[in-house]
Amino acid sequence: MPRQKEKSETVVTISGKNYTLLGYESDEYMQRVASYVNSRLEEYRREDSYRRLPADTQSVLVLLNIADEYFKSRVQLEQLTEDLEKRDKDLYDVKHRLVQATSKLEALEATLQDMKDEMAEKDKKIVKLETELAHTSGEKVTHTKTNARKN
Repeated sequence: MPRQKEKSETVVTISGKNYTLLGYESDEYMQRVASYVNSRLEEYRREDSYRRLPADTQSVLVLLNIADEYFKSRVQLEQLTEDLEKRDKDLYDVKHRLVQATSKLEALEATLQDMKDEMAEKDKKIVKLETELAHTSGEKVTHTKTNARKN
């Protein structure tokens, strides 16, 4: 329900009678309110028990029923607001856990990368040592063969 900055004057018809309304609400909004009141009045007029009541009692009955709808709507709005706040809190908690899990995952990925790097360095060292071992073993064999020929 958008509010206007300046007061406006709107003519509405309720139960066939014109009323001039002054307010900060838009003309469209005031027409919708009048239309709602007319529809509620029309519902009651279809009931024989309502039509048998005096006019002032009819008016009070309509007012009471609209007020009842209003208060029930407020209770429903409060419940929905509470539900929304709870969902917002739950969403915040989920986001917080997600951030924590993401941080933990990033730390684990960094540790994994460090381990991979360390493993690659150790693999290089193993290859180097195997190469040295093969070279050293090859020299002994060559050296042994050379000495065997000399003898």
